[in-house]
Amino acid sequence: MPPNLHVARRACLALLLLQPARLAAQSPCPPEQGRALDSAWSAYRADSIEVARARFLDLTRSCPAAAGAWAGLGFASLRLDDLAAAESAFREALAVDRGSADAWDGLAHVMARTDRAPEAVTAAREAVSIAPGYASSRALLDRLAPDWDRPPLAPAPRPATLRVDARVRDGRFEVPGPRGWSAVYLQGVNLGAALPGRFPAEFPVDSGLYRGWLDSMAAMGANVVRVYTLLPPAFYRALRGRNLEHQERPLLLVQGVWAELPPDGNFDDPAWLGDLRGEVRRATEVIHGAAEVAPRPGHAAGRYDADVSPWVVAWILGREWEPFAVAAYDRGRARAAFHGRWFEGEALPAMDRWLAALCDFLVNWEVERFNAIRPVAYVNWPTLDPLTHPTESSPEEEAAWRQRAGRPLLTQRHEYDNDGLGLDANLLRPTPANPAGWFASYHAYPYYPDFVIQDPGYASARSSFGPSSYFGYLRDLVAHHAGLPVVISEFGVPSSRGLAHRQPQGLHHGGLDERGQAAADARLAAEIREAGAAGAIVFAWLDEWFKHNWVTIDLAVPRDHSPRWLNVEDAEQQYGILGLYAGDGTGPRLGGSPTAWRALQAVQRGGRRLHSLRIGQDEAYLYLAVETDSVVDPGRHRLAVLLDVVRPDLGQRRIPGGLRSEVGFEFLLDLRDTAQAALLALPEYNPYAGREALEDGDERGRFHRRPIRPVNRDDARWDSLLVIVNRARYWRDGTMRPAQLHDRGRLRHGTQDETSLADWYWDRAARLVTIRIPWGLLGVTDPSTGRVAFEFAREGEFGTTVTEGFRVGAVLLDAAGMRLDALPAAPDGTWRAADFAPWRWPEWTEPRFHSRLKPAYESLRQLWSEP
Repeated sequence: MPPNLHVARRACLALLLLQPARLAAQSPCPPEQGRALDSAWSAYRADSIEVARARFLDLTRSCPAAAGAWAGLGFASLRLDDLAAAESAFREALAVDRGSADAWDGLAHVMARTDRAPEAVTAAREAVSIAPGYASSRALLDRLAPDWDRPPLAPAPRPATLRVDARVRDGRFEVPGPRGWSAVYLQGVNLGAALPGRFPAEFPVDSGLYRGWLDSMAAMGANVVRVYTLLPPAFYRALRGRNLEHQERPLLLVQGVWAELPPDGNFDDPAWLGDLRGEVRRATEVIHGAAEVAPRPGHAAGRYDADVSPWVVAWILGREWEPFAVAAYDRGRARAAFHGRWFEGEALPAMDRWLAALCDFLVNWEVERFNAIRPVAYVNWPTLDPLTHPTESSPEEEAAWRQRAGRPLLTQRHEYDNDGLGLDANLLRPTPANPAGWFASYHAYPYYPDFVIQDPGYASARSSFGPSSYFGYLRDLVAHHAGLPVVISEFGVPSSRGLAHRQPQGLHHGGLDERGQAAADARLAAEIREAGAAGAIVFAWLDEWFKHNWVTIDLAVPRDHSPRWLNVEDAEQQYGILGLYAGDGTGPRLGGSPTAWRALQAVQRGGRRLHSLRIGQDEAYLYLAVETDSVVDPGRHRLAVLLDVVRPDLGQRRIPGGLRSEVGFEFLLDLRDTAQAALLALPEYNPYAGREALEDGDERGRFHRRPIRPVNRDDARWDSLLVIVNRARYWRDGTMRPAQLHDRGRLRHGTQDETSLADWYWDRAARLVTIRIPWGLLGVTDPSTGRVAFEFAREGEFGTTVTEGFRVGAVLLDAAGMRLDALPAAPDGTWRAADFAPWRWPEWTEPRFHSRLKPAYESLRQLWSEP
């Protein structure tokens, strides 16, 4: 059969079976070989793949010049998931015949399945160039390079004179306009685009979504959006479209270029540095709408045809570099001058010099390619600031003070040396050839490092809001960089239930409800400007489910499932101005409609005063509802809810009210009154060392209690979920600041309209006790697969198992602790195992979520709308 007849007839089948659309039946081999080739293809089409592969293999041995036989062997191997053999066979086919569309198509599919997207695109293009109707290659290109069939982008004409799109003067930014240069204070928001269920590089590709976000940012009063890396073409098209429609009030862009740590800490590694410079070149081409970016794992790709360069106010390069990496690179390298085309400086440490060279490379590339220039900075943060902090001891200094005080040395250190060395933008200056200038960029939060909250000088500072350690730090930072614009390119607080670090003025790392977050974000933004900075860019536009905080990171297993669920105990996940919430928005709400609570599954029924116990869940919470009679009152009664989350043969068997249980429980919800309610844990199932770590003096070395594994108990003992949030510290002068504890199990009574951090609500009118408990408080390490903590080892990754299902019971007691009722009933004082059916929720891979703007949107809008 002539090869060209196969293209149209087999288009659909090719997509489903990866069967080649062009069968190379013609070969220089004898006629009997052609009949054998037809026989091999017949077996392939009949789904006898092993038989087909054996026949193709025999043919390649008897006639190595048969490209069709090699291609057939490749497709048969591909169907059998032998990717290495498939690639080898397709390459043999191409060695015989470079014009084999079948071989190019097969090779493209091998490349795609082995995460070599650029090579897959190249091979598929070859197949289509030979056979334009080749359906399977066209489908692959549509998926990997949606703009593949458009004509190449015409090179943009290079302006004859240098175009300055933004510049810095006298410690501030300026942008050009019809009437010349005008000063602009940068106020805006950081945009990371990872939606629930996705990691940071899994970007949405809908221009309409980005346009909606950009319009909302502008309506909030933002004049700048900052991105950390290249986003998909849809973002830049949305930004250009919006700005062309609102030329009087454009939304400026701060474009980032992301970098991971180099292999072995070698910032001069040729391959790594070559890739980073390649990313810099791509970024400049992207903002000018002149890039065709091939797919690569972890990166956006596509046809970038939207020129947004007139609105790009600055570049910020890199990331928050780890101090150990900077120290290792500086070590053994002497200070030296840097004299680039656009930047220069004397006696720079090695890392400062390296950053100077990268910034110079970027500016030079953009000028050479597009004859355009704008200010540039690198990412810095307080951990590497150029200031000296007397309260921040080094590891060696702290060890010496501990020995002197007779306290144990730390068994492990959980944080960086935050004052060991610094990066200083003051060491670099623009050359006379650079009209755009240079600035300093910091990610600066009010609660970390500890020197921000403990330095006596900072603590004595006052802003227009009153005492403010953060303002004191900012004031010193801006003063150090006098004459150089300072942009606080990240700041903010999260609205998470989980608290990770306390701050003296209440600007905590977590533990603030959404109204508290709104007030804090507006205050921080105002204090940044009051301190003399040139800009404030809040973190962040979206809540980010994939992120981790040091308090919770070890208890999220497997880690690659984190984007599937919202861990409200993790302070890193809820910085967003646009909140991304679990569920579809129709589930139960504390203080909301009783109907939604009564729709939950009943797992216990039939008491005299406790009528039923219901249970449900979403991607963030376990929901419990206890229906009572009209006599039950939170002022006079106590409700105890018991939960077994691992397996019934382990756990606490002595239950409040004098009950014994054949089922062991790991958790007790003790709802005594609206002020003292708490979630308590079986001691052996409490992951936090808490008070024990304080008592033995090893405040930072024994953060977790391990192994986390329930045992049988019959003593009614329960633990509070006390976690260390501020570690004990020794200042350089020997002053000791004790650790601070936080009880994660303390439950807040109220409705969600009253506070976004409400945990439970006693609805008297509906005769319902309603509760929502975060998955992260119940030993659940991955609710999407039902995985809970259960381990034997004291070291390494936390051990887990899949739960058999939750077993739940409830006891009603009077103020004296006497039992009034129980679910299930216990007429002889014992709960029987047969009365507890395990409740298991459905697993998921794609989380449900809904969104709404948080109060921080309005607080910032009010601040930024002021003249």
